[in-house]
Amino acid sequence: MMTQMKKQSLAIALFLFPAIFIGISSCRDDSPKFATPEIAVTGSDSIDLSPGETVKISLALKGDGGAKSVVVMKNGGFLREYPVHATATEFVYTTEAVPGGLSEGDEIRYGFILTNNDNVDSPEIPFVIKVALYGKVSVGDAELYNLNIGTDGIVSAGTEITLIKNRNYFVPGPLTFEPGSVLKIEEGVWLYMNAGAQFPAGIEIGGEAYIQGTAVDPVVMTSSRVLTPDNPAEPGDWSVFRLTGTGESSNNGKVSYLRIEYGGDRAFRLSDVGEATEIDHVQVYKSEGEGFMITDGNAGLKYIVATDCKGGSYRLGDKYAGKMQFVVSVNSEYFAENDDFAIREDAAPVISNVTLLGAGSGLGKNTHGMRMRANAAPKVYNAVIAEFPRRGLRAADNVEITDLDGRAVFAYSYIFNVPRDPFRDLAKAFAGTFNADGTIATNPFHNNVTNLTGGNYTLKSIPGIGIADFVPDAEQASEFNPTSLGSFFAAAPFVGAVKNSNEDWTKGWVKNPDGSIR
Repeated sequence: MMTQMKKQSLAIALFLFPAIFIGISSCRDDSPKFATPEIAVTGSDSIDLSPGETVKISLALKGDGGAKSVVVMKNGGFLREYPVHATATEFVYTTEAVPGGLSEGDEIRYGFILTNNDNVDSPEIPFVIKVALYGKVSVGDAELYNLNIGTDGIVSAGTEITLIKNRNYFVPGPLTFEPGSVLKIEEGVWLYMNAGAQFPAGIEIGGEAYIQGTAVDPVVMTSSRVLTPDNPAEPGDWSVFRLTGTGESSNNGKVSYLRIEYGGDRAFRLSDVGEATEIDHVQVYKSEGEGFMITDGNAGLKYIVATDCKGGSYRLGDKYAGKMQFVVSVNSEYFAENDDFAIREDAAPVISNVTLLGAGSGLGKNTHGMRMRANAAPKVYNAVIAEFPRRGLRAADNVEITDLDGRAVFAYSYIFNVPRDPFRDLAKAFAGTFNADGTIATNPFHNNVTNLTGGNYTLKSIPGIGIADFVPDAEQASEFNPTSLGSFFAAAPFVGAVKNSNEDWTKGWVKNPDGSIR
């Protein structure tokens, strides 16, 4: 430390002989000799690589004749430094091989800095390697990641498979996820099922599935033939997406914003799936057979759409006892004498806010809108069944119909544009009882029957509801709010699956029969 006496002597010297010190100072020049260096990646700043692969990264250098070195960073830390010639304009770096043990989509982040002889650094520029565990296959003009995984397509317990956004995948054949395995699919992923597989492609999950689509970017499972316009996709090009649980307490994960296209019979299949499993915003589009089949368990489903399913839209059976809300069926053409919504065996679901639409009342064909049979004991509220030529609602066998507190209920609901047998067999009880002159004597289920004339019911329609159109012109209010049925149900004191055009939850992710997105 400078003493007080030395400080005073220096101050006197500066006062008496300032020119000397000015001259000494002017002899030193610490100003930079070179401009701030620049470095850039030539081409893309990211790449997909598989384990064991490397990549050469070309870098453009601008060191103003004073380049000194290229510094390589990796995952935020210093890796190594390479000297370069002062006038170098390019540098090529070869990465280390991608290590094994990483997951699909894991990132290895490199950074590059150019330093000049003034020891001034350029801004760091990034380069990202994203891990790709699967090889590529071409279908049509598309390049897809080939999910050739597991042993013979069997994914064993303890294995987790993740499919990441901004990548699309090819499913070459059947995939089976054993109990204890996990499948995760991020938003916007498309899975193209091999329509030419020897054994039909499909996905069956005994473990957990976490499908995380959005209204803007749903997850889509479709036929590989959508990529080959000369050989277009058809219903039945692949088989099924299936979750299999172990009873009412089981949890198979969460499925949200999933569209299934051109699947086979029972394209979306739930078997003994428990209520801890979350399922919402699922569409089955143009399946070969039934769209949704649910048996046993008590899984709940919300915001569900079946469109042009050739074998009928929904089948609930065995001892399924779950809850469903906001359910749509659209049939733009006649397929067969189907039960569009079948509830059978010992199924006892609770359902609210459903709209079932046939292909038109004048087809002259025999189809059912909803059918309750065997020992079924469903409770259905705020429903719309319309545009079927015959049999809007049919109940038979051991279905017991008494009143609103009975085993089977169809209440606060509308059936219209069904010219023959809107209520068939035991379902006539849901229409109430009639006086000799055809006027209503009792209407315990609050359905929209006004009278019976010559054996024909007088029914009130809802403006805006018609063939392939499930959005009313305005809300059709209901006296019944399904929140009274339990915490699963959202407040919806209106009839049908969609309240109005401003609150149409199908927009952006559901396909119309003509293939356009709503």
